[in-house]
Amino acid sequence: MGRLDEVSLEELYELKEEIDQGKPRERVLAAIGRKQGDQLDTLAERHGVVEKTIRNWLDRFEEEPIEQAPYDAPRPGGPAKIEGEERQQLFEQLQQPPTELGYDQQAWSAKLLLHHVKEEYDVEYHENYAYELLREAGLSLRTARPQHHEADPEEKAEFQETVEKNGPN
Repeated sequence: MGRLDEVSLEELYELKEEIDQGKPRERVLAAIGRKQGDQLDTLAERHGVVEKTIRNWLDRFEEEPIEQAPYDAPRPGGPAKIEGEERQQLFEQLQQPPTELGYDQQAWSAKLLLHHVKEEYDVEYHENYAYELLREAGLSLRTARPQHHEADPEEKAEFQETVEKNGPN
């Protein structure tokens, strides 16, 4: 039995009209294309995915009711620990250098952010989520470039001076 034997083309068109955009619409369009005879490689190219993804999308129409097939199942995860005004306040704090908040570091690091959130909001996050919070606040991490242990600071300064004098080519 084929993946879409139990689904009519008319049902797919009706479903397509109910879905405005996004991945669910792409899944319905792929099902319509397959029902009209398009090959998996053609569908994959059209939708910018690999053939395995197309097969997975089509399997949904066999395994789930047609109304649910285009949509992802709810994913696990709890509610945000810091929400609303507090979250906005945190993001505003992150726009300031940590020194403004009494820390002796010039830039935010994941560890410093975790410490700040624990002290200020009594919330603990995993270090990976700290990077997500920084990204959501519009910040990126910058790390110091390592210096070779034998690097001569005077030679470096002389080189910088030479580069500035010569300018870009």
